[in-house]
Amino acid sequence: MADRWQDLNQQAIECMQKGKIDEAIGYGLEALEAARSEYGDKHESVAVSLNNMGELHRLEGNYPEAENVLLQSADVSEALHGKQSLEVGETLMNLAELYFSQQRFDDAEPLMERVIAVYQEQSSEEPSLMASVYNTCGSMYLGAGRMEPARDLFEKAQTVVEEHKSDEAPELGPILKSLAVIDRQTGDLEGAEKKLRRALVIYENSISPEHPEFAGILTHLAEVYFAKGYLQAAEPLLKQGIDIYKNSLDEKSPETGMALDRLATLYAATGRIDQAEPMFQEVIDIFKSSLGSGHPALAETQNTLAEMYIDKGQFDDAFELLEASLQAREKSLGSKHPAVAQSLNNLAIVQDRRGNRTLALKQHKRALEIREEVFGPDHPAITQSLDNMAAIYRVQGKPVEAEQLLKKSLEIWRKNHGDKHPAAAQSYHHLATLYFDSEKYEEAEQALLSAKKILETDKDANQMHLAIVFETFAALYHKMDRTLESKEYAARGLKIRKPEQMAKPSVH
Repeated sequence: MADRWQDLNQQAIECMQKGKIDEAIGYGLEALEAARSEYGDKHESVAVSLNNMGELHRLEGNYPEAENVLLQSADVSEALHGKQSLEVGETLMNLAELYFSQQRFDDAEPLMERVIAVYQEQSSEEPSLMASVYNTCGSMYLGAGRMEPARDLFEKAQTVVEEHKSDEAPELGPILKSLAVIDRQTGDLEGAEKKLRRALVIYENSISPEHPEFAGILTHLAEVYFAKGYLQAAEPLLKQGIDIYKNSLDEKSPETGMALDRLATLYAATGRIDQAEPMFQEVIDIFKSSLGSGHPALAETQNTLAEMYIDKGQFDDAFELLEASLQAREKSLGSKHPAVAQSLNNLAIVQDRRGNRTLALKQHKRALEIREEVFGPDHPAITQSLDNMAAIYRVQGKPVEAEQLLKKSLEIWRKNHGDKHPAAAQSYHHLATLYFDSEKYEEAEQALLSAKKILETDKDANQMHLAIVFETFAALYHKMDRTLESKEYAARGLKIRKPEQMAKPSVH
């Protein structure tokens, strides 16, 4: 019977690794039943099977059942090994990961504290184990967007490795990479670059420049250069990383797909759409074959390509991708995840462009509800939904509803970033165009003046936005019969958009 449990459990694991979740669940349930039949409810094989079933149900998107079996696994391990055992710690870590994936931070964080306490008690003879735990827990926080607790844990992991091994230990590579990701996402690009360059040196001296981990550092460094605007420096790094992945792993590996996705994004950002589009399609094919049709990475690429199609006016192509993206995200992340809101937002844009504004408004409202529940009612993330809904109300001839939403959006930006943030200027401009449509010309002028004042604090960074504001001024003053001011602002807008034309002498 023991051999039967081991065989069934191994088959479940192999199916899971191949992305065959339904088959894996079938084998997993058989393994669990075999263990209980042979050993009763309180046996190590039962705890292992329950823990494995928790992971499978999480991948399936059945979060309630995943939680149920993981709690059972923890109870069995606790009865067998005690509350502070590593077996209990492992299961609690899986349960915390489940809670994080559902944005259930109040449930996850006490578990994380308990997990760390368990491993701290057990790791005295093997300090490197604690570094691994800090790194894993930090990755959960990072995946949930919780930057500061993630940074704290990664820095603790770094300290453990440096104290008990060396400051050139290979284990530092992924820790430095994660800290660099946090630096990049919080705006410290110099700090991110410094950590990634240190990681490159560590890997060059330990695992060779042809290793996939080395390629991972290259691709992250490329993202830093991308964020700094050094696109010519980013492109060769991505290409080098892709070559390493293809040679050391597989042309269809997820890592290859991720690096190709970043290169395609770079091509799209630099206007090389003809190169970006087939590359995104290649990434989608890779992710489907290597990760399965319900993976979040596939959904992200589908969403990005759909946004390109929206810009090109290919709404049918965009719609098909967004439907698939939404379905995958709801299944893998749950119906209340911010990524689901992103897919809904883009679907709503497509429906709006097709003229289905009632449906578009419904989807924007659902996206807004998700964002408010996850981030709170005053987070900048919800302003996208507010602005998009306001635009639909404006077209529908509902200026009062539109004004309420735009004022709320403006207040959020002012509350979070003060009165001088460019996003506040954007909100003022939206209000100005609404007032213009409603023939409230004096209110429109005041809103434009507010936008102009903000943008002129950094004219170089905001020049294209200023051009739009100037053009709106020109149209407004034309309506108000203020001809000289209208011509002045029209010329100022044209000077920004076509400086070479403005520099030419007039021809009479």
